[in-house]
Amino acid sequence: MNWRLKAQLQNLIAAFPSDFSYELYFFLQRHFGGLRTVNPISRFQAGIAVMERLRRQQLQTKDKAFLEVGTGRCVDLPIALWLCGAGRVITVDLNPYLAPDLIRQSLTFVRNNRALVEATFGDYAGQPWFAGRLELLLSNETSDIRTLLTALNIEYLAPVDATGLALQDKSVDYHVSFAVLEHIPPSTLCGILKEGRRLLRSGGRFIHLVDFSDHFSHSDDSITAVNFLRFSEKQWARCAGNRYMYHNRMRVDEFTELLAESGLSIDLLETSVDQRALEALQKGFPLAERFQRKPPEVNAVSSAWVVAAAP
Repeated sequence: MNWRLKAQLQNLIAAFPSDFSYELYFFLQRHFGGLRTVNPISRFQAGIAVMERLRRQQLQTKDKAFLEVGTGRCVDLPIALWLCGAGRVITVDLNPYLAPDLIRQSLTFVRNNRALVEATFGDYAGQPWFAGRLELLLSNETSDIRTLLTALNIEYLAPVDATGLALQDKSVDYHVSFAVLEHIPPSTLCGILKEGRRLLRSGGRFIHLVDFSDHFSHSDDSITAVNFLRFSEKQWARCAGNRYMYHNRMRVDEFTELLAESGLSIDLLETSVDQRALEALQKGFPLAERFQRKPPEVNAVSSAWVVAAAP
């Protein structure tokens, strides 16, 4: 879909009162967008990726407590963490987007594609707890969603502000998000990280996947992942300053600086560079002043995994 048309449509929908706007946007996503089909595999893979990066840092994950920021429509990532051995998963969201029908369809997918799911989890599927947890998950397939989440030791909190959660000090081991932090203003991010420091136990870690790419490029091949870097702040706000497509456009260097300013030390920074975007930048793709002094290799970073610790 042409990105300018999509931006206009989102701005129009966002102008309606919140309740109607949310319902309309969800309707369009379900019938014309990315929610037309339900397949939890990609989010399962995201949860596995979280666990694997923690394991690479020789950190224990079995029976640990995870806090996910930004639940979204489903709980596939928390379920993946639980299947991989997490003891407790708290998932929070500023907006109560959770969609029970999508969760039930996701579980139906698991039941109908059990071999694929087990193959996706790889070595985790061979762990002594996995089979029992998978059976428990499927035995609650038709349950009330709250009953299901309780059975899986997943706690959903929404609407809540991740800068100030009603959780005890030092009550979680890992602070997690997947393609969420890019949608949060930097000043709010500082508050979220500060709150995360309060909640983390000794030896705990922040682990986040940040998507630095222009999200319009995900559905419009005519633009690259750095297309939005050509616009000034005012121009970009007019294009995508709404609740559905806000992107802070932070570059990876700005994000790591924010982590340092928040008192965090980086254990792991694993970046991916978009080659098509890099080539466009090297050929002189026009940039707004904010991005002009950054090397093309920095502007072209499309995503990054980061594992960070507090002193």
